[in-house]
Amino acid sequence: MKNIIFYFTGTGNSLAVARDIAGKMEDVKLMSIAKGIKEANIDLSPYDRIGFVIPVYYQKVPTIVKRFIEKLNFNKSQYIFAVVTLVGHYGTIFSELKHYILQRSGTLSAGFLVFMPGNYIIDYNAFPKIIQRIFFSWKNKKVIYISFTVREKKTLFEKKWAWFSGPSGILGIIKKSTKSVDKPMETLVEKSTNFNADNKCIGCALCEKICPVNNIQIKNKQPSWENQCERCMACIQWCPTQAIQYGSRTQKRNQYHNPEIKISDMISINS
Repeated sequence: MKNIIFYFTGTGNSLAVARDIAGKMEDVKLMSIAKGIKEANIDLSPYDRIGFVIPVYYQKVPTIVKRFIEKLNFNKSQYIFAVVTLVGHYGTIFSELKHYILQRSGTLSAGFLVFMPGNYIIDYNAFPKIIQRIFFSWKNKKVIYISFTVREKKTLFEKKWAWFSGPSGILGIIKKSTKSVDKPMETLVEKSTNFNADNKCIGCALCEKICPVNNIQIKNKQPSWENQCERCMACIQWCPTQAIQYGSRTQKRNQYHNPEIKISDMISINS
């Protein structure tokens, strides 16, 4: 039977996980949500298993993912699963996904958590390379388990709290993010007023090309941000000259993007 996995990614973590899962299953199509949301119609009738590999933002479903699901139509016979990439707590993401999918006549049967290096440079620095390698090792093992469970169409939802509180202070990050849990997602992410490009900007327009919601426009050889930001951090984390900042908070912080993903991948999945 045919399978399809939809993914949304800003710095490559979810794309890396989606690719790995697809590589351990048969007859799998991968589709970028940033691309798919632009299509008038997506026919899901040929697919037996339907997966979503997405990050958690503010312990919630990213707005673009919600809008994408609203375009889909499922049927009761399809096995639908979600894989959430995160560094802190998953919050309400599974209950939200269940609700959105149910509204489109589907049932979310399984939810998995894959802990990955954090990318939210607004709040913290990139994790040390040695810590990143530990996360990648966990990911490689977890993908084997997920692909087996999905092939068997098992029903389960993981519930785990990130225990790691090392040099980058993940538990502190969680504490910050929980303050926003009760606010609508749209009010948390759409404003882009603090993004800017400093004098290192070379006007290459890479940020415009990889923004998944077309929120960046190049004006007078400088990026300009509109008001539909997802806070995916793609623009900051992939900037080749590290010119993009969020106020003054990111100026001395190191970039992170998944080492398995190339910038050419990011351009192709968003164009």
